[in-house]
Formats: sequence, structure tokens, C-alpha cells
Amino acid sequence: MSHPNLDGALQPVETLDGSGETCATLTPVIAGRMRALSPGEGLEVISDDSSAPEALASWSRLTGNALVEVHDEGGGRHRFLLRRKG
Repeated sequence: MSHPNLDGALQPVETLDGSGETCATLTPVIAGRMRALSPGEGLEVISDDSSAPEALASWSRLTGNALVEVHDEGGGRHRFLLRRKG
């Protein structure tokens, strides 16, 4: 199970590098990875799709899995931290 680090932030138990994938192909993969996690565990997703910030926020609302953090790393690359619902 994910454990908070010292500042209380959720630590991912897995990282999915979706670089080069569009959100249309990436979100089904994310869904499968999230189903494999226990409730409350975190998944880090890396994406260079320019629509990812909006698409993953929408996906999160639709599925009930929390979008905990979004980090813009520059150059069109983002890191997302999702927490499995439950």
C-alpha cells in the first residue's frame, strides 16, 4: 500500500511512462493499472500529450479516482499522481 512521505504526500506504488502515447490510448492503460492497485494506492503517470492535463482531470472526475498532483516538467511533459478510489 502507498504510504505518505514525511510531508504527508502520497507516494506512488507504480509509475506508468506514457510518453509518446495519446490520451485516447493512454487512459485505458491507466484504467487497467488502477484496477490492479488497492484502494488508496497511488499511480504516477508521465505524459507528453498536450491534452493530458485536461483529459486526465476529466477521466479522474468520471472514474472517481483522485487526481492528487500535476507537475509541469516543461517541454510539454507532465507528471500526474492518481489515487485509486475506495
